[in-house]
Amino acid sequence: MKLSFVWLILGTISLNAASESIAIDRQADWADTGRSRFFECRFTDAARAFTKALQLQPDDAGLHLWLGKSYARMAEVAGPLHVAGNARQARRNLERAVELEPRNREYLRELFDFYLDSPEYFGGGLGRAALLVERIAPDDPGVQAFLRGLLDGARQEYHSLDWRLRQATLVPSAQIGRIVP
Repeated sequence: MKLSFVWLILGTISLNAASESIAIDRQADWADTGRSRFFECRFTDAARAFTKALQLQPDDAGLHLWLGKSYARMAEVAGPLHVAGNARQARRNLERAVELEPRNREYLRELFDFYLDSPEYFGGGLGRAALLVERIAPDDPGVQAFLRGLLDGARQEYHSLDWRLRQATLVPSAQIGRIVP
């Protein structure tokens, strides 16, 4: 009787350890699948895989970064009805990655680029990008000057006639139920 009880306890412990290693392997598998789908330009499939990996490990900053990058690419190629939702998901996940690892320069730079390339009504904006310049390279004035140059170039682009025409098309497409010709 005592021997069977010991075997029962040992079996339960080994079963828990095995299920934990399976969960870790599955999370790594989902992350690898997501990265391979991303590099194959299958961004929707990549987002699904990263979402499943995040269900297993919700505080993984790297997974949030890749999910944000996937949604950002989906927003770039999406039709007008899906652009705003994909851009918001990209912003949320990129910001979450920076929140989890605030000193990671790669994550900060990815968020900076998103803010720089995304209009304000999609969650981006030059003001938000400017706030990140000192955080990306606090001790490197050369990198800061480069990033400020990118900001200045984007500011000039946003004041051009071409941008005004793009904005006239993008603003209505961000509104639910509005059809843009």
